[in-house]
Amino acid sequence: MTRSTFANIWYRPEENRWRDMNLLAMRDTGTLVVNDESVEFQGQKEKVHITNVKRVSYGKQGRDFINNWVKIEYGDGKQAFFADGSLLGWGGIFGGTKRILNVVRHLESTS
Repeated sequence: MTRSTFANIWYRPEENRWRDMNLLAMRDTGTLVVNDESVEFQGQKEKVHITNVKRVSYGKQGRDFINNWVKIEYGDGKQAFFADGSLLGWGGIFGGTKRILNVVRHLESTS
């Protein structure tokens, strides 16, 4: 597999629950890089390096009832959520988040 890079990606380290009163769907926006054995997110606020992927899933999360998100469960109980935030969030609806899922999915079976 080659290295895949995605720009304008939304990131959350946990589900955005209604009781948390977060108005924005994402916590950070940045670039997602998927390698053979890891995922790296470089955002405006934080950097996340993901290895030892346990499970990858796709669907709605928390209070964002419009966009689907890729959920990656990794390490010792950690999780990360990613969605295509391009086109003011419409990029995910047009298949961008599904493309992230298809590229990340290989990590689940090798971990």
